[in-house]
Amino acid sequence: METMNPELIKIRTKLAIKRLAPREFLTIWINRENLQDVWDYYAWKRRQTPPIVLRQPIFLIGCPRSGTSLSARLFSTHPDVANWTEAQRVWDPVNFFDLEAEHCWEADRVDSVDARRLHALFEYYRQKHNKPRFMNKNPRNTVRIDYIQAVFPDAYFVHVIRDGRAVVNSILKKAEREPFRKNFPFWNFCKPPNWRQFVREDPVEQAALQWREILSYVLARRQQLAGRYIEYRYEDLCRRPREILKEVFQFVGLRADDPILQAVPEVIESRNDKFRHDLTP
Repeated sequence: METMNPELIKIRTKLAIKRLAPREFLTIWINRENLQDVWDYYAWKRRQTPPIVLRQPIFLIGCPRSGTSLSARLFSTHPDVANWTEAQRVWDPVNFFDLEAEHCWEADRVDSVDARRLHALFEYYRQKHNKPRFMNKNPRNTVRIDYIQAVFPDAYFVHVIRDGRAVVNSILKKAEREPFRKNFPFWNFCKPPNWRQFVREDPVEQAALQWREILSYVLARRQQLAGRYIEYRYEDLCRRPREILKEVFQFVGLRADDPILQAVPEVIESRNDKFRHDLTP
């Protein structure tokens, strides 16, 4: 990739804004130092024959603080996976920090501009990293299944489920460590569908409802996702990570031979018992 000459920054910024759709530009623009990424993406896109299509993406979902980050790190050990964790600017470049924003997106929210943008940006990332498959972990996608299915009909969903008591405790502890979260509904974690009716004065009750409603949303869609949905428990992942990941890799069509699994730890420390010390019965 060519090195950016600072003297070209203003010219190329104007060109990028002109050539890319506004939401697309916001997705990949952060600051002047980031302009090289914008230009590389534009140059790549110009060489493609439309439509640009991402095939069989893998979406790792789960209630916030359920072990999705751990799962994403383990998944990233696979040599055939390009993992773009979170990618908040891609999914929601305008409203990520909007206090009133809905996180649950229905299929009818999809428009052709966003569909093309998502396919193009994720496919660019996959090709940039020279990997056969693309994966994204973003807990907010847990309540966007219908939307994602409409954009990516051949997507796979990998769902991590954790003991609700441990999830509640972890959410509250994270909010304590990061005080800015207290200014946001549900601490700026994934909001459940119809989130306003689950706002509570008691943070423990609210976090418990958050976990219950998000989990219920996914479980209600297992049948419609048949053949493209697999779930596992965080607790099982910690006890036997190689066995769990072998099953998941095979399900989504990835290699699961011994050399690949050797990169996965034999056992992982579970943090589930912390709630027993922090939460009252």
